[in-house]
Amino acid sequence: MKIISTEEFISKYKHVNFLKLAKSEASKRVHERLLAIYHLCNGKNRHEAAAIVGRSDEWLRAWTLKYHNGGYNKLIGKKPPGNKGYLTKEQENELVTFIIQAQDDRDGGRMTGAEITDLIKEKYKVTYKGTSIYDLLERLGLSWVSSRSKHPKSNVQKQKTFKQTFKARVSKIKSQKKSELRSGSKMS
Repeated sequence: MKIISTEEFISKYKHVNFLKLAKSEASKRVHERLLAIYHLCNGKNRHEAAAIVGRSDEWLRAWTLKYHNGGYNKLIGKKPPGNKGYLTKEQENELVTFIIQAQDDRDGGRMTGAEITDLIKEKYKVTYKGTSIYDLLERLGLSWVSSRSKHPKSNVQKQKTFKQTFKARVSKIKSQKKSELRSGSKMS
């Protein structure tokens, strides 16, 4: 890593609009780094610029060096690794295919998290606990809001006919009620 003094850094990068970059940055951490560098390049000393964003001058020094040695991409940093997944990529792809196929084959309802947990336990000998199965499904792109389930004995043609004739039947019933009220029969 090449070392650069604060004065050299300011001189070399005074043309960069760090404030504009900071304002357009979605990541809070990168925004904070850019804002501190902006203040440094606009007359604040390292201690003052770091204090504005609630950090130490050594923190700012580290990020100026990273910017100097790698540009904007070095300010992004690395994503924390997190826990290693329980399933391999191949197993995840196989699971996605299986779930989609099983869902398509169902006559009604949808697969629940508990059913998927049992499936994974049986097929891959891996146990997901609590809501972790939903995190897995979200990561795999299988989290969705489902429509109302379809009853296995439902008749699509009868439903279509019902929808097409519903308004006419309601109008007929209303007109019958009005005529009954006018004639005085069937008063409730």
